Amino acid sequence: MPLPNILSGKTKRCKAKCKARGDQCRNPAAYGMKVCRYHGARKPETIMRSTVHWNYQGVGQTQHERQERHEMAVFFHETENLMAKLGMLAPGSTRKRGRKPKV
Repeated sequence: MPLPNILSGKTKRCKAKCKARGDQCRNPAAYGMKVCRYHGARKPETIMRSTVHWNYQGVGQTQHERQERHEMAVFFHETENLMAKLGMLAPGSTRKRGRKPKV
């Protein structure tokens, strides 16, 4: 049963969907959030962002470094093609698998 302050319309209700019943969560939403504490409401200052976050992948992603990696991939791709045409690969071996760079 929902809390009395939700029924009166003074408090926002959590927007999350209950898996068990299939209807909207009956808890009040956390202050300034759309969901309750059970469905992931957190204080903005506790959320890890950028380099502090454990899954941050922005290291080495400057445009210049991406361009250098692309140029090296194109170089190896062209070298592999040339070796295949000249018959320099080992007998019975095939070209390397995987996505080839756009030339």
